[in-house]
Amino acid sequence: MLPSRTLILAIGLGIGGAALASGGPPEPASCDFAAFVEETDPAGLNVRAEPSSAAPVLGKLPPVWTDGSGMRARVLVKVTASSNGWFRIREAFDDEALTGQPARPVYEGEGWVSGRKLIVKSQANAGRTRPDPKAPVAVRLKDGLVFDGSSTMTAGRLVDCRGSWVQVDYDEARFSAEMRPYLQVSPAARAGQPKGRFRAWLDQICGIQETTCDGSSSLDAK
Repeated sequence: MLPSRTLILAIGLGIGGAALASGGPPEPASCDFAAFVEETDPAGLNVRAEPSSAAPVLGKLPPVWTDGSGMRARVLVKVTASSNGWFRIREAFDDEALTGQPARPVYEGEGWVSGRKLIVKSQANAGRTRPDPKAPVAVRLKDGLVFDGSSTMTAGRLVDCRGSWVQVDYDEARFSAEMRPYLQVSPAARAGQPKGRFRAWLDQICGIQETTCDGSSSLDAK
């Protein structure tokens, strides 16, 4: 009897050991939307082989282009996954029609970039507490405004995504003085965040920088 128990215990430990051995970071969340690179370092944004700042650099994406008069143009990327604040991107695109200059060299392959360097443009009229159109409203802009203005875009950074939904971390200090009075932020959006910060889930992501779109097919922007 004892040998049998020992055998069962050994088998159980073996199974558990195998499960532990095969454990590791969770699988990246699958995503499908377009984002813009908000990088100001002239050296550009590193695209890495894994979702880690220690991972090898595969290539670079150019920083925000400006003509000095306020006109800004950003590299567009397609996002396919997220993992712990990092986003897997591909098919980076520098729009020479916006800059009036030859397209800058970009890394067009697949790789990972930090969400702290990505922003989105949304045609939604409300941000939600979770990626569900029926979820409670986390943040809204008064007077029917949507999240596609320059101030609103640059005030947020990406933290997560699920399908075509994006979770954005907003810093109120980044909003223009003209835009702040339009903010309606729920306590749920501020819960667990530092003072002056809030988060919301947005859909209807638009992949066209210079005009509006319905957000239903942001990956057709290129």
